[in-house]
Amino acid sequence: MSEHTQPVALPNGFEDLARFRDWMVPTDRERVERRLSVPFVEVKAFYDEILPELDRILPYLQTRPPTDMSQEDANLLNLALSLVEVANAVEIYNQGPVMDGGDLRSFVSVIDKPLEAGSAA
Repeated sequence: MSEHTQPVALPNGFEDLARFRDWMVPTDRERVERRLSVPFVEVKAFYDEILPELDRILPYLQTRPPTDMSQEDANLLNLALSLVEVANAVEIYNQGPVMDGGDLRSFVSVIDKPLEAGSAA
């Protein structure tokens, strides 16, 4: 994880997850790149630590208005979306890039756009 001087904005009660700020990326393409560019041991550690947090992340996000999301809420959602991105790598393949698989960077999402505070999801 890289060093940052500015604290990352997260909703009250989720400040302990700020250490995963490098996983709070706003687009599918950036989440794929993150998954593929860090050592698999880091991907697995992220997965192992965030998966149990879904029990408190998802109920919280379900109470937030998707059409007027704060930056703090968007950061938390992006963290959860990064977990979704790495889940198959950990649960099925047990590796980052899949041997003899297609390069995930070549797949382009038609809905890949950053979630910005105050925007519709």
